[in-house]
Amino acid sequence: MTHAPDGQLRIGHAERDAAVAQLRDAAAEGRLTLEELDVRIGVALAARTRDEVRALLADLLPQQQLEAAINPAALLVSASEPGWSWQDPLVLTARWDDVFRGGPWPVPPFLELNPVAGNVKLDFVDARTSTPIIDVNIIGGAGDAILVVPGGWGADVSRMDKGLGSVKSTVDARPTGTLPLLVVRGRTTLGSIRVRHPNWWDTKQRERRLGRGGGIVSKN
Repeated sequence: MTHAPDGQLRIGHAERDAAVAQLRDAAAEGRLTLEELDVRIGVALAARTRDEVRALLADLLPQQQLEAAINPAALLVSASEPGWSWQDPLVLTARWDDVFRGGPWPVPPFLELNPVAGNVKLDFVDARTSTPIIDVNIIGGAGDAILVVPGGWGADVSRMDKGLGSVKSTVDARPTGTLPLLVVRGRTTLGSIRVRHPNWWDTKQRERRLGRGGGIVSKN
């Protein structure tokens, strides 16, 4: 038996309930009329595949949040991994070699970056995230931390202590609509903290990555 494409996988009650909850939230925020809500709830309760749910929510959720709504069970699996509680963040440490994350990498809500002597660069442009706020705690050394975010995201760096280093963000402190917000806090000793949108080099690297299939890029 051949496996069905991801979008044609059958869904169950959990996925339907999650879709209905998203629709009700959208109506409460004024993004759907009551008439639209009734119609879409009926479609959600009758949905059989992930693609049917995706079509219902595509104009209500950012791309990064769709997967969580379509496949809420994925969050239950992720919740047992580092990064899903503030007591157990996903820790990325660059002692001598640089650390990099890019492509459609899964972003948990709690990150801890330790650029000791190397640099930590996180590219969120194609990242998959399902939470509206991402807490980034930086325990800096002599290395740099570079956070690259797509348009519409927000980044609040007001909680950063720059020490003898520097902190600079060219990203708005408030996100657009329901797009994610990075809350960057902590302290750097000698290094620099940079939060920005993609530059020419980032865009070129992304084009090359997509040309090779666009998978997750992880270096540590």
